[in-house]
Amino acid sequence: MDIDLQSLDDKARYKLLMSSVVPRPIALITSLCQDGTVNAAPFSLFNIMSSSPPIVVVGIDTRETGFLKDTGRNIEANGEFVVNLVNEELSAQMNLCATGLPYGASEIDYASLEVTPSVQVAPPRIAKSPIGLECKLENALKIGNGRVIVIGRIVHYHIDDRYYDAEKQYVLSENIGLVARMHGRSWYARTSDLYELARPEAPVKA
Repeated sequence: MDIDLQSLDDKARYKLLMSSVVPRPIALITSLCQDGTVNAAPFSLFNIMSSSPPIVVVGIDTRETGFLKDTGRNIEANGEFVVNLVNEELSAQMNLCATGLPYGASEIDYASLEVTPSVQVAPPRIAKSPIGLECKLENALKIGNGRVIVIGRIVHYHIDDRYYDAEKQYVLSENIGLVARMHGRSWYARTSDLYELARPEAPVKA
């Protein structure tokens, strides 16, 4: 089947694309409102785009009112945020942070989350998160319909000691239990069912 995306309305395009590009990692982003309130919101239009320089990219949508979501407003105003990765232990509280609270209300309080100070940015990180990425805004690309693509430079990295082999400098990814977004509003995937596929060597020329 071939589908011309321009023939679909916003809702149909969303359903098609968000159900196709799966699983998607989840960034539970903490940022600061103008009055200093800590905002926390999950985003699955997110990924690492480069390790040198260390860059993350997050797609931020609008609210139903048409205004940019609080996280986007805060990042544009303050230029700093923290990406907190989400494992299954944190997933229920992450889901509470998706509630559409009014601007200035703290999802941290609503979801009973504990935060801890960051090192190089003002927004705190979520203590329970297995990995935290402190970020500073590099650019915010306005792509139309009120949407913004945030490009952030990672300036500091946190990881729970349980998930890091300091001697080998390995992240023990298989032990973290990160979750990912799937289709629809309420479906998620675990990262516990893994398999290995060795990369083939390039053929040797005779």
